[in-house]
Amino acid sequence: MVCPRRSTCSLKIGLLAVALCCSLNSARAEYRLQGGDVVEISVSGVPDLRQRAPVQLDGSITFPVIGTFMVEGVDFSDVRGKIQSAVASKIFRIRSPDGREFSRTFEREEVAATIVEYRPVFITGDVTRAGEQPFRPRMTVRQALATAGGFSALARGTATSFDMANLRSEYVTVWLNLAREHVRVWRIRTELGENIELDQKAIPPAPLPDAVSQIVKLEMEYHTANSEDHERAKVFFRRSIERADKQVLVLSEQKQAEEQGVQADEQELQKARAAFGNGSLPSFRVAEFRRSVLYSATRQLQTTNQLMEVERARAQSARELEKLDDQRRIRLLTELQDATVKLTDERAKLRIVEQKLQLAGLRPPRISDDGSSKVDITLFRSGKERHSADVDTELQPADVIEVSLRPEAVDIAAQ
Repeated sequence: MVCPRRSTCSLKIGLLAVALCCSLNSARAEYRLQGGDVVEISVSGVPDLRQRAPVQLDGSITFPVIGTFMVEGVDFSDVRGKIQSAVASKIFRIRSPDGREFSRTFEREEVAATIVEYRPVFITGDVTRAGEQPFRPRMTVRQALATAGGFSALARGTATSFDMANLRSEYVTVWLNLAREHVRVWRIRTELGENIELDQKAIPPAPLPDAVSQIVKLEMEYHTANSEDHERAKVFFRRSIERADKQVLVLSEQKQAEEQGVQADEQELQKARAAFGNGSLPSFRVAEFRRSVLYSATRQLQTTNQLMEVERARAQSARELEKLDDQRRIRLLTELQDATVKLTDERAKLRIVEQKLQLAGLRPPRISDDGSSKVDITLFRSGKERHSADVDTELQPADVIEVSLRPEAVDIAAQ
């Protein structure tokens, strides 16, 4: 027979476990903006309208082009929709590369809103470098530990252990920089059209599990975002050309009709003048025919000028469309040159750190050295919630991570 009190206790424990899992996995739910987050809006093909704004302490966010919104605690998808609707409801004065200004509106699909900066996370306790760290989506405790230099017993160790921990932390930092630049070079060369595989053998053994795969994932997300933005810009200019073609067709037909109207009015004027010369038509009627010719000619001139303006705008859009791919290639080549120089520099730094470790009688940290099985990790969330976590727990903005090495791990970390 099952004790009712024991059944109730088991049920409470089960519900508590479910609530804890839901809380720690809430990073995967729709993100709600809070004070300190930074939002950027951009409009396809119009770099001048790109703007960033932080969420203020009162929960509001302000963009000069669209005004102020209350966004704290609101799902970001709803905020994005408000921004897109606000931009789409306005008429903007746009300056073309040749200095001309014109008015236009934008579709919702041409407006992008992204979170470019989140509230930072904080790590404290038995780590090499405690303090603030920038938050990235899908960031885990393991990644925060890597940036903090890994586990350390500095608070319980000596000056010698401090030096050793610093060397190991320096190795991890330089290794991460090297791996990032190596993957970045591969990503840029791939964007330039080279069909190459990522050479992971060119990177020294990882001191952190899944580090390379995480870097590759972030670089590919960056590549996807760049490609989508490039395609949106091309679609913008293609649509501009299509609209201009339709306007040219309508204006050309209108111009032809008005030219025929001018010719007809001029023929009527000639007839009126002949009738006036015969004395069968008064002079004020001749003046009326003359005004008709003048009005028709003026309309023809206005249509001609409007047609020339549309054709000029179409030619400008066509030139910008042709330049897009060339400009992107130039930018990628510049990035490749910069990344290659940085990669060479990081390789030199890593060799120096390896020599320091060797002189200190230490070996470079490897995946098996993380000590994650001998550590207690506590996560403080929303200022009040306290949860037990592990190295694979996903973080949320403003989380505070407290790391505490167990007694059996203190001696190992100090060594």
